[in-house]
Amino acid sequence: MGLKEEIIEKRREMIVDSYPMSIGEIVNLYKDGELNVHPEFQRFFRWDEEQKTKLIESILLGIPIPPIFVSQKLNGIWDVIDGQQRLSTILQFMQVLKDDRGVDAEPLVLMGTKFLPSLKNVIWNNENLFSSEQKINFKREKLNFTIIKETSEQDLSKYEMFQRLNTGGTHLSAQEIRNCLMLMINKSVYELINELHDNEFFKTCRPITDKQLEEQYDLELIVRFLLYVFFPNDFLINIDKSRSMDLLLTEELEKYAVNIGNTEIQNIKGKFNRIFTLLSEVLGEDVFKKYSKDEDKFKGAVLIAAFEAIIPGVFLYLEYWELHKSALKSKIKDLYNEEAFNTAVVRGTRPVDRMAQLIMFSRDWFRNEN
Repeated sequence: MGLKEEIIEKRREMIVDSYPMSIGEIVNLYKDGELNVHPEFQRFFRWDEEQKTKLIESILLGIPIPPIFVSQKLNGIWDVIDGQQRLSTILQFMQVLKDDRGVDAEPLVLMGTKFLPSLKNVIWNNENLFSSEQKINFKREKLNFTIIKETSEQDLSKYEMFQRLNTGGTHLSAQEIRNCLMLMINKSVYELINELHDNEFFKTCRPITDKQLEEQYDLELIVRFLLYVFFPNDFLINIDKSRSMDLLLTEELEKYAVNIGNTEIQNIKGKFNRIFTLLSEVLGEDVFKKYSKDEDKFKGAVLIAAFEAIIPGVFLYLEYWELHKSALKSKIKDLYNEEAFNTAVVRGTRPVDRMAQLIMFSRDWFRNEN
């Protein structure tokens, strides 16, 4: 199939419509449960009171704001894929927003601005500060919507659109985008990742900086764990080594979330706990640091290459290494002198190429010796 045919085919799959809708109509859709703004995303989209006030000010002044992108499910429900923070701010100002537990959100108290200093302390339900006439005019203001219509139960186009469009007005890390995707695709996987994140043995094994914690690097390590232990060797051999690691992790996690069931989730919880209990006991916070044979000690920060070289093989032969802890400690120390490991981590190797090499190395290096 050539480029022309590919474009035609994909354009047929993307059924898109656009039209303006009044804020009053939007509120009614929300109250009737026909508009899902994902209130659970508020932990990722970090608009402050000033940003929220500027949005309300823009609406009052008739300043255009970017269109809202929604995915229309087969049952007609609109799922917001770009514009959660804008819609949540409007709904919060109008005092109809519920949080992810169904509890009324705190009323939005506006700040004074350069153009509208009298907005200071304005709230929706205060007739002295925001009159009935002003409320009616506000509800009649229109927002532009772009609607992507799902064509099947397994239509993943909205997740692709979410990745491309959704920044919520604030830069999100790659892992925060993945968190949002998991909430949209399979909340059980999101809950799994966060439960594993609280594992005390895992915390012991991954001493990372405050900046890395803020960027949710610890959650990314868990995503890598979930994917690395299941990547088949033929997938790793044929992988496109020019791919971005962030995109690969995101796209493969999407597939993982679509296909995993509750039984597999329970199994992975148990195996994760066993692995990090073992690694914590054997080497603790040193387990993913580089070992220097000359100095006979582990040095430096957590190495992602060490994570890639240890986790897949230990996962595969866990029962053996649980019975041979001293040998496991030596095995981890010795891997840094192996040619296959050092070839994979040579400067200039692309991250996806390094990952593929080290996962296969790990499965061979930690193979059950009996």
